[in-house]
Amino acid sequence: MGDLKQQPESFRLVTSLKLVKSSIEEGSLGFIFMAQEGGTGGFIFEINKLQQYRLRQLTPSGYAYMTGNSKDGGWMKSQLLKPVNFANLVELRTHDKQYDLYLNNTLLLSFTEIAYKSGSTGFIIGPGTMGKVDFVYLFTNEKPADGNIVGNNPDASTGEADVIALAESIIELKTQLNKAQAENDQLKERIESFKGSEKETVKLKADYDARIATLEKQLFQRRLSFDSLILINQDLLKYKEMVKGNDGGDLVITLSKNLKAEKLKSDELMKQNQAMKDSIQVLNALLKNPNGKTSGAGNSNSKPANNNDKVFILPKEN
Repeated sequence: MGDLKQQPESFRLVTSLKLVKSSIEEGSLGFIFMAQEGGTGGFIFEINKLQQYRLRQLTPSGYAYMTGNSKDGGWMKSQLLKPVNFANLVELRTHDKQYDLYLNNTLLLSFTEIAYKSGSTGFIIGPGTMGKVDFVYLFTNEKPADGNIVGNNPDASTGEADVIALAESIIELKTQLNKAQAENDQLKERIESFKGSEKETVKLKADYDARIATLEKQLFQRRLSFDSLILINQDLLKYKEMVKGNDGGDLVITLSKNLKAEKLKSDELMKQNQAMKDSIQVLNALLKNPNGKTSGAGNSNSKPANNNDKVFILPKEN
């Protein structure tokens, strides 16, 4: 827990809480206020990546849930909370033991605690969690060392309003920056996708070219075989003229059978040639229109600050 100086009984705290990422469901980011010596009292306000918040009170025996119930760990859903990687403006106002907690300029909850007169304030971050706190402002009406009362300064309220406006501007600018960064990341992904699709298209075209070349070679070989069969048939016709009539009947029968067999082979080759021509036409069409995929503030880690006073120890989880 990072510790600030002890605050007075009445004060106003303005800060931002942003969860960058959390590897576990229990990951959270928040702040402690009115913390009592030795961890015997105080309040803890936290948010998590599920756009939930909770408020717990430290007691000598452990934690008391001021929101939700023990079954849900005190967590409650709120539409006021922004999603992961977006900052939330949190403001705590306390006066005369009455506490008002604002979230993104909207009152979230109010409660009263009469036991605490003063306490410490700090930040807390859960396990497996990365978060950011861009700023923290603490306003009081406590009398400073020079004897001037801040609360009596006529410009004090104006200064606080200016700080709130500045804090809102910072959060708005960071929100716009996060959106721009997200858009840049999406554009980079699309560019990489286009590059990958282009490589796939080139590879697909090369495959089609290779298949077309193979089919054209096979078609050429079939044509040569077909031409050879035509020449053989022409030679057989000479023998047919020589054996007209009854003379050499056996030879005619034999040659007729051979001729019939060769004709069947020739017809089969013609069918194969036609099928290959059709395949080449289909591949050329696919090559012209291939079915490829085308489309397309610094991190804060929780680190205890050096505290020469008594050590603040959180109790174990219930």
